[in-house]
Amino acid sequence: MNSLKKNSVFILGAVLVIFAWALQAQEGTTAVFNRITLGGVDKLAEALSDPRIRVEEKSNAVYRLGELAKELRNNTNVPPSRLFNPILGVLTIQKDIRDHHILRAEACGALAQFAGLAESEKLIEPLGKVIQNTEEREEVRLAAAGALGKFSRDAGIATDQLVLALNKELERGPVGDNVNVTTAIIISIGVLHDKRSFVPLMRVIQSRFPTYTKRESQRALENINWD
Repeated sequence: MNSLKKNSVFILGAVLVIFAWALQAQEGTTAVFNRITLGGVDKLAEALSDPRIRVEEKSNAVYRLGELAKELRNNTNVPPSRLFNPILGVLTIQKDIRDHHILRAEACGALAQFAGLAESEKLIEPLGKVIQNTEEREEVRLAAAGALGKFSRDAGIATDQLVLALNKELERGPVGDNVNVTTAIIISIGVLHDKRSFVPLMRVIQSRFPTYTKRESQRALENINWD
């Protein structure tokens, strides 16, 4: 019995050591990516296209590209497309790559950082397609919906994409995997204040979607800018 307890303690200790080592390694990798400046953008792009690089590291590369986008507001020497094109490349579903959906969700969040920059309108349709793809994972669609709500400078075309997605979900009606996505779409529509969302939002209120989804639709209607 004592031998069994000792073995259990040893195994538990080994697991904790391995976990601590993995966590430290992950933090170390993140720190490496965080040191990369705009001068290293091409290397980040290479990491995203290299099949030998793990999803975790690619997620770090995507996040870093999104963070570097913030520096472009005071730097006109680097075109935003040089940063966001590699990110767009990872939005394609890769079913044979484990946890690839995590990378796609990270990509949607990173693309939101380009809102308001030159060429940012080129990101709106790809994000819209992610939301409209009912085969996509819920967390990725949620990330894309939240990202489109950031494109206030291009509110019109961003609203168009969100409305396309909303109409599609209204046609489906409330099902287990679309209520949260539909609600997220409505919240982003409300942030953009565009009047072209009026009719779809009214349809939500008259739909079979749950009360909290209809409540968000009512808020969005109240936020429409009619000027």
